[in-house]
Amino acid sequence: MRTGLAPVHGAELYYEIRGEGAPLLLIPGASGDAGMYERAAEALAGDFAVITYDRRGNSRSAARGGVGPTSIDEHGDDAAGLISAVGLGPAFVFGNSSGATIAMNLCLRHPEVLRGVVAHEPPKIGTLPNRDEFLQGLKDRMEAAVVRGGYEEAVEDFHGWLVGDDSGVPTPEGLRERVRGNGEQWVRHELGVLDRYDAPQALIEARSTPLLFGVGTTGGTEEHIELLGTYRSSLAELAEQYGAELLDFTGAHVPYETIPEQFGIELRAAIARFA
Repeated sequence: MRTGLAPVHGAELYYEIRGEGAPLLLIPGASGDAGMYERAAEALAGDFAVITYDRRGNSRSAARGGVGPTSIDEHGDDAAGLISAVGLGPAFVFGNSSGATIAMNLCLRHPEVLRGVVAHEPPKIGTLPNRDEFLQGLKDRMEAAVVRGGYEEAVEDFHGWLVGDDSGVPTPEGLRERVRGNGEQWVRHELGVLDRYDAPQALIEARSTPLLFGVGTTGGTEEHIELLGTYRSSLAELAEQYGAELLDFTGAHVPYETIPEQFGIELRAAIARFA
């Protein structure tokens, strides 16, 4: 593995690169960083040069001025800038959760650095029919968690609500502490911003980069099991809007953490569809 800091507009992005082959960028979701993909990157490194990174304002990627406002375009530009900075483009891209919305933005706005994009489970906040109600309920829940125990408590509460008990899943050293430390950036400046992306129809119609959407086959927590049917229907409609295919992935919302070997097999198969 090699590491570095890639300069982008207003920030330096910490990155890790494993393996050799076609470049593959993995974009993390809410409060996450490169460590969330560590085990999956190791599983994929036999076939790809796997690039993982901390998004701006998170963990080891310092944004000038510290915690602060951001936008989906800014993160799309960051991802494109990172691919160019490490000299490994054009690249395949996988994004999960709010990382999937960033991948969608990247797909539409920076085709010059891309070979193909897999957007896995874009946030329910941005895709469900009742998304405004859904977002308000989540914001209320996060605000209550902040009152109880600060932004770190909000991250823990959100993770438990989304993923459930992951105590049996191996965690890279230092990851949980870093993710908890990203809580203020996520709650104050990303929640309701990076997870709600309504791309201009003109950009969607002009899309030239191959794109696939992915959805898990299990729901994770009890609440997400109940939501899975509605969510799958929403993603199918989103895929139709983009003229893209919707693929099933084994597992729930974060298979790259819970079943990294199987995830690696299925992501390889998805990328092979771009050929």
